[in-house]
Amino acid sequence: MGNLTKQQIIILSITVIVALYGIYDRIIVPRTKSVSLEKEKKSTELETFISDITAKITKGPITAADNRAINLAETKWKQDPFLDRKSLHAWIKFNEPDAGNISKSEPVFSYSGYIGMGRKKMAIINGIEYESGESLDSEGYILEKIYPEKVVIVNKNNLSRIEVSLQE
Repeated sequence: MGNLTKQQIIILSITVIVALYGIYDRIIVPRTKSVSLEKEKKSTELETFISDITAKITKGPITAADNRAINLAETKWKQDPFLDRKSLHAWIKFNEPDAGNISKSEPVFSYSGYIGMGRKKMAIINGIEYESGESLDSEGYILEKIYPEKVVIVNKNNLSRIEVSLQE
């Protein structure tokens, strides 16, 4: 163990101090944790707690708000918010096979949301977010302009414009 640098001596001394404290804390000083509650007392307290909670839950009638929350929780989702665009279209075609055929002949657009942050504007059309100038999932259609109350969609084939109002 030749010549040690000052940094090595400091690191080595800190390591020795930590090791000595660990030995002192675990072996030399006995831990005296007094457990005031016995197992029977703990189980009795647990049983009373459970019975109190059960009594509070079952007490009283279910309110209209509770019924509404229960009904909303049980209803089927229109679309899963965690699906990406491709999966969403596959899901729609799987659950509603007629919807895929209708959209090919003449698409139906549903403008359901507007997001505006400074100069950036986004519209939610048929459950998917779009920016101005972006092509829609329905082939041949582009989102031209976004307003808080409506969007303007252009058909690339015949250059016709469709205004779709915000649905609330």
